[in-house]
Amino acid sequence: MNNTIIYLIGHYGVGKLTIAKEICAITGARLFDNHLANNIVFSLIREDGSSPIPDSAWDIIMTIRREALRAMTEIARPDASFVLTNALMKDDPLDHEAFAEVLEVSRKRAATFVPVILTASDAAHDERIPSPEREERLKMTDAALVRQRRPILRIEHPNRLDLDTTILPPERAAQLIIEHAERLQ
Repeated sequence: MNNTIIYLIGHYGVGKLTIAKEICAITGARLFDNHLANNIVFSLIREDGSSPIPDSAWDIIMTIRREALRAMTEIARPDASFVLTNALMKDDPLDHEAFAEVLEVSRKRAATFVPVILTASDAAHDERIPSPEREERLKMTDAALVRQRRPILRIEHPNRLDLDTTILPPERAAQLIIEHAERLQ
């Protein structure tokens, strides 16, 4: 892959980070997991995975995120590829902004943009959410809250790929995404 931005979007526990790591290991792409920005703030406010996050925290996180996106646009090598992860909600204006900003980075870099919508069954969420690994990464760990999930932002883009990760192994999901991205170049 050359100058490609793969944007993995889905609810908590669908495997975004696991799949992103697989893609990066295979392709050499650089990972910008949403928790890279989130955890700078979460670690300072002692986010515990189940308490509500103060609204003001998201403004700070968006500033950090925007600076990272600026680095991707202005400093990263022109041939570098990236894998980003995020849970973007349809009813959250900040999530609409986040998507638009990544799309703009892609445009400025003249990169191949590949939005990937990941889904999983309720049973898969129930199994994956309350894990020690998620807790360690300051991720959502309350399966009951996840079950009440809000609709994901609907992405209309010609390069979009939809994958259900309920029984799809992360290695296979990564391969399918890479093959899709390579067909678009």
